[in-house]
Amino acid sequence: MKILFAVASFLVLTVCASANDSAVETAVGGLKLRKEHSVLMKKERLYISRKTVKVEYEFLNTSNDPVASEVAFPIPPIKYVVDDPGGKRDFTNFKAWIDDVPVSVKKEVRAFVKDRDVTEDLRKAKLSIETFGNYDVNESTNPFESLKPEVRAKLVKIGALKAKDYWPQWEVHIKFHWHQEFPPGAIVRIKHEYKPVAGFGGADVKDFKKYFKDTCIDQKTFAELKKREQDKYFDIHWISYILTTANTWKTPLEDFELIVEGKKGDLISFCWDGPVEKVGPEKFRAQIKDFVPKKDLKVYFYSKYPI
Repeated sequence: MKILFAVASFLVLTVCASANDSAVETAVGGLKLRKEHSVLMKKERLYISRKTVKVEYEFLNTSNDPVASEVAFPIPPIKYVVDDPGGKRDFTNFKAWIDDVPVSVKKEVRAFVKDRDVTEDLRKAKLSIETFGNYDVNESTNPFESLKPEVRAKLVKIGALKAKDYWPQWEVHIKFHWHQEFPPGAIVRIKHEYKPVAGFGGADVKDFKKYFKDTCIDQKTFAELKKREQDKYFDIHWISYILTTANTWKTPLEDFELIVEGKKGDLISFCWDGPVEKVGPEKFRAQIKDFVPKKDLKVYFYSKYPI
């Protein structure tokens, strides 16, 4: 049964998400996810709000031997967005703890155009991948126009720049990662938190269902939306979270808890195959045992459109 408690979005401008920690191995050209058969994710507590995502895990090495692995936190692809109200998309505030001790994490940043890795092309052109070459459509100067013509022509050819106005077209792929040891039979607690980069947009009630079909909106919530807005424009932010990377560990996940909390006056919506409990005016809780995620999560936050 799909549960929803509020509403969501229109005019998609960007979607960005967060992801479960995943076992990885270092490979040429980037970090490659791999299945970790010995380490069980016993518990995950996921907290999502507009300003903060917090995740707490308990891992258990079920084998008789120590396991050492790189652990990665992959950020879904980020595209250039005009006038992004979410601010910078550099995730510099990502923090992690192992058994309550802060851990130093490494950061891998790569650039892709569709399935093509264009990281080295951009580095050779001395362009910042993560900041999209410091391009700002509102500035009078375009940093890509100062490139040598042959360099710029190559970037256009591979699809990294738009042909006429030289807008950045690449996607930024980020992975935070660190070396982790899992002693046999011992619980290892990993915690991380960060400020999420939300998708954003606006909608009016009459077009909402036409353009957004993944909100699981129920009739009661939709009626509340219409009552509040009376076909006027409203504001939406949404946060996506990649649950399915939990499957790179030994499954099933024994105990999973989701807490979603909005700001005062928010309506909140998300799809969930199971019971959801309202534990506050804008706060919801879902819990499931022996969880094997089949799909990822998107949480929508509705509020009155700024005047």
